[in-house]
Amino acid sequence: MARHRQSEVAPMLQSMDPVPVGKRASETHMEDTPAYAILSRANMLESKYRKKTFDDIFEKDDLRANSSNDNNMKQRCLYGYYCLPGIGCCLYKATHMELFVPAGHVGLLLDEQNNYILAEPGMHNINSIFTKHVGTQSLHSNKQVMHGNRTILVVEQGYVGLANDNGQPVLLPPGIHVWTSDTLRYDSQASLDQHNVKLGPYTLVTVDEGYVAVTQNNGKQHILEGGKSHLLDHKNWCFQKMMSLKIQTDDLEQIIATTADNITMQLTSTVTWRVVDAKLAATMAESSKLRTDVLKQAIASLASFIGGVNYSDSFHVASEAQASQSSGPRRSKSAQTHGKNTSEDNPMYDEARMSSSVDHANLTTKTYGVEITSINILSAIPNDRVLTRALASGAVASAEALQAETAARGNAKATRIAAEAAAQKSQIDAEGECRAEIIRAKAQGDAVRFVAEGNLKAANLLATSRVAVDLAKIDKSASLIGPNDKFFFGQEPAYLGGLLMKDGIPCQKDAKRAMFG
Repeated sequence: MARHRQSEVAPMLQSMDPVPVGKRASETHMEDTPAYAILSRANMLESKYRKKTFDDIFEKDDLRANSSNDNNMKQRCLYGYYCLPGIGCCLYKATHMELFVPAGHVGLLLDEQNNYILAEPGMHNINSIFTKHVGTQSLHSNKQVMHGNRTILVVEQGYVGLANDNGQPVLLPPGIHVWTSDTLRYDSQASLDQHNVKLGPYTLVTVDEGYVAVTQNNGKQHILEGGKSHLLDHKNWCFQKMMSLKIQTDDLEQIIATTADNITMQLTSTVTWRVVDAKLAATMAESSKLRTDVLKQAIASLASFIGGVNYSDSFHVASEAQASQSSGPRRSKSAQTHGKNTSEDNPMYDEARMSSSVDHANLTTKTYGVEITSINILSAIPNDRVLTRALASGAVASAEALQAETAARGNAKATRIAAEAAAQKSQIDAEGECRAEIIRAKAQGDAVRFVAEGNLKAANLLATSRVAVDLAKIDKSASLIGPNDKFFFGQEPAYLGGLLMKDGIPCQKDAKRAMFG
């Protein structure tokens, strides 16, 4: 009954599935990864035992579900199971076997000829005296079900099943595999998420980008490029190692080296390198000693570089650099000659000379496919502490002298600037006073001219009126009389009342006559 329901639901699911009709979605992604693809191209994946569905694992001689509780009861009644409990029960159990196989399980049986048969999930009522039920196994918990010469194997996605048939390897892709064979035996499953996967006599190598794989094929070296999966298709083709093509930086061991002026230095440094010719490096260099050889050659070239350095020069340069930092930008003679800052002339960190040291190292390392890109000194400390203090004292004294010289030059420059500023201020003040006097004189002249023009206009205006002229004369005459002046008149006092005004009109003649007789 369950089988019939499954057959009815299957067409509905296929109509909803975007994959082509007759092909399940899981089948479209069986072997589409690079690792499976390379095995498929080499025709090493055996798919003839693979089944599409769970129902396909049962052959025509296997037992199909053929009963139910109602059918079992009818069969018991036919044999008098309930009417004659003694005889009927024994007779029914001797000739019949009732079997229930859960879903996802397989029933394991032997028939009258001891043939290995399977029973599908469901209820079975078997009318046979010699058929034996030897067990029921689940395909969920057991990836392999063995029943005599019959095998059911479930290979998970991402794995390859490894079997053996008469000494020949058989590689099984993901899926359910069923076979009947007296010689084909399943061994194990190999996960394809490893870089080096052993599949019997074969080897599947997956190489990441930035790396190469070194292999040996019957004594001949093969280099496998990165970003791909590769199949080593026989036992004598062996994987050896992965080799990195990326830039690598290593710390060099602390070394003791002697400079050109016989100062023993303790150096801490690093080296940056990479493999530029993987085939040459794998052929010429010992695989386990490649890094050691590179580091030793870098140390040798660094010692050669130190042997050409006068360490005492670095203190003079350091003192100049210290003085330039404290008093502003300043260039040494060598810097003025070559157009470089004094800090770049430090012999311990001379880029040009260090580049020659790198070239010296590459003369050897390139013979085995390695290029050193840089050697960097992190610290250089003299072993003789007394010498270090003496040289440091000289450097400090030199720096102090340079600082004093720089300070004196600064003071002189400041004095010159102050004098120039004072002279400019005096000139500006003189020019300002001159301009002020000119402005004042111009203003006074304009004022006098304005007064004269006003007087002229007033005089012209007075000339137009006789009375105004007379009044002006009287006013002017009055202004000539001081407060202590005395006048004597020959007339009586009453005469003064009409002296100035006569018939309402000033009489000038009478006034003069009264004043001067």
